Order: sequence, then C-alpha cells, then structure tokens
Amino acid sequence: MNYRTLGRTGLQVSALAMGTVELGLDYGIRAPGHYGRPPEEEAIRLVHAAIDAGINLLDTARAYGISEEILGRALKDRRDRVVLATKVVTQQADGATPTGEGLRRRMLDSLDTSLRELQTDWVEIWQIHNLDQSLLDQIDLLAAIFDEARGAGKVRWVGASTYGVEMPLAAVRSGIFDMVQVTYSVFDQRLADAVFPLAAAQEVGVLVRSVLLQGVLTERADHLPDHLEPLRARSRRFRQIVAENAIGLSPAQVALAFALAHPHISAALMGVRTLTELTENLQAVEATLPAELLDQLYPLRMHDADLLNPGTWRH
Repeated sequence: MNYRTLGRTGLQVSALAMGTVELGLDYGIRAPGHYGRPPEEEAIRLVHAAIDAGINLLDTARAYGISEEILGRALKDRRDRVVLATKVVTQQADGATPTGEGLRRRMLDSLDTSLRELQTDWVEIWQIHNLDQSLLDQIDLLAAIFDEARGAGKVRWVGASTYGVEMPLAAVRSGIFDMVQVTYSVFDQRLADAVFPLAAAQEVGVLVRSVLLQGVLTERADHLPDHLEPLRARSRRFRQIVAENAIGLSPAQVALAFALAHPHISAALMGVRTLTELTENLQAVEATLPAELLDQLYPLRMHDADLLNPGTWRH
C-alpha cells in the first residue's frame, strides 16, 4: 500500500480506500454471483483483511443500510488503525432541505447516531451526503454546525459528497470543506478538467468513487438492461482494449490503476463483497499503466450525465 496526503487535513490515507455501501445493503448491477451484501461475519472479515493489507481509510454513511453497525463491530479493537469517514443526509424525505434550527438538529442528531452505531467518540471526516444548492445557500449556518461538531470533539475534518460537476466546483469554491468525494472513472473524466486542479490549488483533498461505475467497467456490464446498451457497448470496448494490451491486469485492476494515476486524487474508493475481489483490487496499487494504454483509455470518456449516474439508470 502507498499513502497520500488528503489535502489540507494532513491525514495520510491509503491510495485505495474501502467503500462500505455493499456491506450494508444490496447494491450494484444484479449480476449472478456479484449481488447482495455478504453475511455479517464475512463483512467483518473483509474489513479486517482490508486493514491488515494497509487500507486505513474507511468510508460509510447513515444511508448505507447497516454499514455503520457492521463497521462499529469490526473496529472494536482496530479503531486506532483507521481514518473513519461517514456522511449525513441533510434532505428530508420529501427532498427538501431544512433551514435554521431544523437543519442544525437534523445534522447533529445524525452525527450522534453515526457515532453510536460506529461505537466511537469521533470520526476523522464528516461529509454532507449529496450536497445541494439549498444547503450551500445556508453556508454560514452550515459552517457554524461544522464548528459546533468540531468543538465537541466529534469531528476532525469536514467534506462534501457530490454528483455532477457544478456541485463539486461550488463545494471547493465555498472554502468550508476540507475534502470532496466525487465520481471519476475511465468513462467519467469530467471532473479532471476543472474540479481537480481547483481542489489542488485550494488544498482540498479529493476522494473518488464509482471508479468501476458499479461494475460497468467489468464483465458485470453484460447484465445491464437494454436501455443502457451504450454503457454495455463502452464496457465491451474497454475490456477489449485491456485484453489487447496484455499487461496481465484485469479490467477492474486497470480501472482502479487509471484513477490512481491521476496526481490530484488522494484516494480511490473501492467496494468489495468477497476476499477474492479485495485481493484482486489491492494489486492495482502496484500497477503502472503504460502510456500507450492510457492514450487508448482517455478517449473512452462519456458525457451523458444520465448514463454516468447510477441513480438515473432506472428512469
């Protein structure tokens, strides 16, 4: 494992970080043998194996089913070995973002619940889950809530998990976030153009997710529904390029290595369901992609926001 500095936090985080949504709820493409969260004992073994392999950044959220509970049990005697990140959902059930005291209470109550489930007194990173403009419109209040959480010793650093391009730009420009969690992959390179350089200039750490796009950059793409045929076709082309270059890496390893090759990325999140997947993904840390292969991968970028956001795939 190698380690990188997460922006101005100064935290040294593993280049590969562990995303835990798959440990808390059923998630991803419904490919046979690759869908459904693992049993709790297996999930805990996965967390322990990741830590033993040098992964020290673990990312979860209140919205990830029982993920926080699983991590709480898994980290009982390993808390001092990890950088723990979780998230708060600010939007209400109707999609509206509360204001004033309603927002403050919602966020701080969520934080207390997270700490209780995680069986810890603090988290290194507390993130807004799916930052929106209505929250940024209350930026002074949001900053005050962050200060309150930090002052209570419950949070060290704060971040924003975002979609698209405009929200990450707004988050970095706001100046109140220490890191951002954004999407990035061979197919989704949009943020490399403007967001990454700006984040680097302002010392905002960058954590990327959807590096495999829920499995689209693997053979699981063959199980996508017909209305996502453009993704299936792009996946087949990606896998063909990987095979033709014959560098001894799987498509998943190439996809992860592609993300890790970007100099402005602090860490790349990976989700795993099995020890086999974990072992395979870990090998990407040591991989250096040839310039000739990178030159073939960059043109695979896509621009259709609906195809690049799994949240819209069923529409």
